[in-house]
Amino acid sequence: MSYTPGPFDSAHFYLQWGGKLPGGESWSCGLRMAATGGVTPANDPSLLTATTAAVQAYHAAPATGISPRAKLSFVKFNLVGTDGHYVESVTYGTTPADIGGGGTDGNTMPNQITNVVSLTTGYSRGPAHRGRFYLPLPTYGIDTANQYAAANAIQVSNSTDTFIAALNAVSANSDVAVFSRKLGAPAHRLVTGNLVGRVYDTQRRRRRAVAELYQ
Repeated sequence: MSYTPGPFDSAHFYLQWGGKLPGGESWSCGLRMAATGGVTPANDPSLLTATTAAVQAYHAAPATGISPRAKLSFVKFNLVGTDGHYVESVTYGTTPADIGGGGTDGNTMPNQITNVVSLTTGYSRGPAHRGRFYLPLPTYGIDTANQYAAANAIQVSNSTDTFIAALNAVSANSDVAVFSRKLGAPAHRLVTGNLVGRVYDTQRRRRRAVAELYQ
């Protein structure tokens, strides 16, 4: 049966961050944060400030393995209603001054190559049991089996754990979660960990502007 989107099961925060790639391309990632403790969430500029600090630290951490050529240039943190739209007409966002990743520049991959972080929830199946986001321009070198080292994957996973903990600490009433808006069965589950594979992935939409320059 095909997936048909419907309303979310509750209002929540949507965090989006991203920026620039070489050749005029762009990248972005997103996470959602569920209300906890029975408290109704509300937009607050101080939440954006703390969230931006967590994003910047994660992006610039050497262990996250993002190339200095991937620039972080925006962070948005907004309350989303069950309809999936911002609750307010104002967008709460900030524009960092093109912060480069903390990885090794010499190992930079092409724009479309990404490193996938899978968010786990303690559930192995069902709606909202797992989420993911795609880190830009990974810099860990690959071996003859097309994999990068297990030790490096562990570093990325540990850095992501630190990032999620920092986000959860931003507000006592919201935690990182995976949401599903499947029609008739909306759900969300709190994130309990993450998994990072050793094979890079591809996002073709991050390679649309660079000219082919056929020879």
